[in-house]
Amino acid sequence: MRRTNVKARTLSAIPEGAFVEILRDARSSGSESKPQYASFNAMQNNNSAVIATVGGGTTGLIPSNASFVSITSSVATKQVSLPAATAGKILRLLCLVNGCEVISAVAADKLNTVVIGATNEGPLTAGTLYTLVYDGVDNWVCTGADADGVVETPITPNIL
Repeated sequence: MRRTNVKARTLSAIPEGAFVEILRDARSSGSESKPQYASFNAMQNNNSAVIATVGGGTTGLIPSNASFVSITSSVATKQVSLPAATAGKILRLLCLVNGCEVISAVAADKLNTVVIGATNEGPLTAGTLYTLVYDGVDNWVCTGADADGVVETPITPNIL
């Protein structure tokens, strides 16, 4: 593994997905032992707010760097668009009121194995927290839980 020394005063200065090692100088604790390391993969929490639109464009586009998305929708038939993603991308979506529909900016993308990039849309219920994980083969695996933690029946996308 190639190592690069980077000094960062805040976690926001560390790129998402970067492998990070933190060195704790043992001398500061009065110990004669070797320095201690802690390793982890950096995950930035990037909150975004989007407004569902007819067709999911403009304000309905979910930013590619988003991790938690609050969705405002005036009616349940408006849409938000999932971004292009790489394997392992995790998004959490919360439609605050009225519900909305989720589609994808990528024509081949699927939601729970049903195409949502061109012909279908996935209905999101207001007040349900959805977790979407991109599996790297054109599919977003989506699960939802309400405010009480009750897991929702898996979403089945329907025709636009």
